[in-house]
Amino acid sequence: MKAKRIITGLIAALMLVSVCACQKSDTVGSGGEAVRLKNYMTETERNSVSIGELTLLDEDVTEASPDGENTVEIEWWTDKDYRKQFEENKKTYTEEEYDELMKSLDEAEKSGGFTNAYRILVNGRIYYGIRPPYEYDGSKLEYVTSINGEDQEKAAFDSFNDEGFKEYCKSFLNENVKYGAITQEQADQSYADMPIVFQSVVDGTWKELSRSDSTNSMLADLFPGVRSDWEYNREEVEAIKDSVREMSIYDEELESNFIVHITLPPNFDENKKYPMFVMSDGVWRFGNCPSLRKLMENGETEDVILVTIGYDYAINGTEMAVRSKYFYENRKEFIDFITNNLTPYLSEMYNIDFERSAFYGHSAGGVLAHNAVFTSDLYENQPFKYYIIGSPALWQIHRLDTEEDPEAYKSDYGYWDRNETFDKIIFACGGENEDPEYEEYYDGYDTTLEGIAHLMERLKEHGDTKSECKIYENSGHWQFIPDMFVEFFRKYYGKN
Repeated sequence: MKAKRIITGLIAALMLVSVCACQKSDTVGSGGEAVRLKNYMTETERNSVSIGELTLLDEDVTEASPDGENTVEIEWWTDKDYRKQFEENKKTYTEEEYDELMKSLDEAEKSGGFTNAYRILVNGRIYYGIRPPYEYDGSKLEYVTSINGEDQEKAAFDSFNDEGFKEYCKSFLNENVKYGAITQEQADQSYADMPIVFQSVVDGTWKELSRSDSTNSMLADLFPGVRSDWEYNREEVEAIKDSVREMSIYDEELESNFIVHITLPPNFDENKKYPMFVMSDGVWRFGNCPSLRKLMENGETEDVILVTIGYDYAINGTEMAVRSKYFYENRKEFIDFITNNLTPYLSEMYNIDFERSAFYGHSAGGVLAHNAVFTSDLYENQPFKYYIIGSPALWQIHRLDTEEDPEAYKSDYGYWDRNETFDKIIFACGGENEDPEYEEYYDGYDTTLEGIAHLMERLKEHGDTKSECKIYENSGHWQFIPDMFVEFFRKYYGKN
């Protein structure tokens, strides 16, 4: 049964008092004075906050139709719809990829165009299986299985009830599981939903699912949730779930709702002061919390409050369109949210040692972390001492139409013009084998590892002797992350 969230009205009321009472930071707590950051949240934002038990392990709820029958919703796209989407997202493709897509659409248009099912929902669940043809009547089916130049391999079946077609569907879904596109649970559910989808088209009982605006289609709340996109070990999370608080918090500037998971350390004492370790990309990084907490349980490190920032469960945080919105296009607003809303709110809930707290971001999140540390001097609140900049995809910035100055990161956003000293500590990291993974996107700009090297050169030039860099052997873009976390915790939060 889904845990009921608790609206924290009392906390919100206390925060209102604190904001009215002072214009500068005050202190709270015992067991060492803890800084309370100034909270800039609006009343609407405060009232939106809810905190409760962990719901990530809950099954995404789907709504059955009132009459108990299955409801199939289909969003049909024509070749013109696809052309519009590709044109609007041109910068996400290489020149070669884009030209190939346009060529395929040109050929389709010459042949009279096409209509196919872009998105299908079954009782609110997203369907990942083979799509039925437009206006399918239950007769023979034919699908292209591979394209090699002008040669096409096709699979033909008598109907969707053909046993051969069922095996074809199962093979298609299992291949997607193999390559990490969907989970086995999603594959099994879509296989079960296949005859329901096809029969709805034959009978004409499907309902129209209207197309969202193309720029927001990935973000639209079209289905109950995407908890299945979160990556974690269920058994490990089950073991610590009683120490996890799940916060829902809204930001007006970004017009977005975030899911923040707060993992408290073993034997948590509300009167004690703890450093805080904040991670972006909660969809992946919450899965690292059990192993980090294990370091505390084993006495290898001191106790630390772990915080992961994810998106509302209706938003797929693995999608590049989503990550681009927060880490690139609106990264200033995202930094505002973290610095002036989220961390101040957390400071009123817990005694946090901000002088020893850290922020971590990887890839696009590494761009965010780099931007955050070198604009930190522009904020009154100083929630972090350490910044982990993991495999920063700085080369992606110049590909954005929204970027006013794509070269600004090369001067660390003017930080050295505004300051003579640097009071933060950076840990920059990457995998030694990762540069070739994205070489088609560099366009003559720094690779990931070159960007890290040039950052470290600039820090050295300006007299920084505390920041560090490590490039992990035998690792690609992300494989080193678990080892890096352990290394960081042992060095900066170790007991020895």
